[in-house]
Amino acid sequence: MPILTMVNQVIILFVLMGLGFALARFRVLDEHVSQKLTWLLCYIVMPCLILYSFQAPFSQARLHNFLEMFIITAGLHLLCIVLARLFLNGRTLRHTGRLAEMRAASVYPNCGFMGIPLISALQGSTGVFYGSVFITVNGIFAWSHGLMLFSGQFDRTALKKSLTNPNILAAVVGLPMFLTGWHLPGALQQSLHYVANLNTALSMMIIGAAMSRIRFAGILSTPAGWLCLLLRNLLFPLICLLVMWWLGIEAELLLCALVLMACPVAGITVIFAQLTGRDTQFIGQTLTLSTLLSVLTLPLMLALAQWLLTLG
Repeated sequence: MPILTMVNQVIILFVLMGLGFALARFRVLDEHVSQKLTWLLCYIVMPCLILYSFQAPFSQARLHNFLEMFIITAGLHLLCIVLARLFLNGRTLRHTGRLAEMRAASVYPNCGFMGIPLISALQGSTGVFYGSVFITVNGIFAWSHGLMLFSGQFDRTALKKSLTNPNILAAVVGLPMFLTGWHLPGALQQSLHYVANLNTALSMMIIGAAMSRIRFAGILSTPAGWLCLLLRNLLFPLICLLVMWWLGIEAELLLCALVLMACPVAGITVIFAQLTGRDTQFIGQTLTLSTLLSVLTLPLMLALAQWLLTLG
């Protein structure tokens, strides 16, 4: 895939974010409207996008890639969890009061809101098909390990609740349809497609609106935040890329996993901070800056991946 195509797609996403930012500043897209649109996106649009991606003809190769993507995603998350413990601990940090926030921000990418629109633009429904595996595994890790970072204890109830996430349920419903070759009737499938097409613009505008409510004063003067950005936007995706390349992962799966793993700090980290009574300002500022920097770091990672793949 040409580098200019990747850069162009990232720029499109940021233009849509800018539109959301402007609409929020002019109070058209206020917090109340954003909450309603977020519900629409999470409970209707994204599940439709994922379910639509399963309306594909069955093949042994695609099933093999689906299972391989599951293993790849689990392995990458475990790798990042270990790396976060190595880079962020009492020996490497002067102050450990934000250790949970920093580890969570470094490990978990915004693979749903930002990753799926990008992978949809770059790889189409096939990318979303494999990306749904990534989202499912990411959700399980986030609601078990991620929440435990903030609360200090394992929450079985939260993990069970995460398994009823609409995106995971869409994958659960879609997988048997793919395996059996049974697809939705033409009219329903086309309706699903129309709703799914709302995903990219809606998700980016919601992110842009959320960024408009972050206080930017002092956002560049937090060393802890910059360390998170280095790990989340550059180092962890780079290590994941090198590991996948060394293992000889197929190019299509490698690029899909890389795009999703190289996304900026996940919005779920802010939710976890709110749920556990922690300061949300630090994690919110880190998320905002990580998202802004991803306009540079995402194409950089993809360009590096393309170069490595040409080496064989």
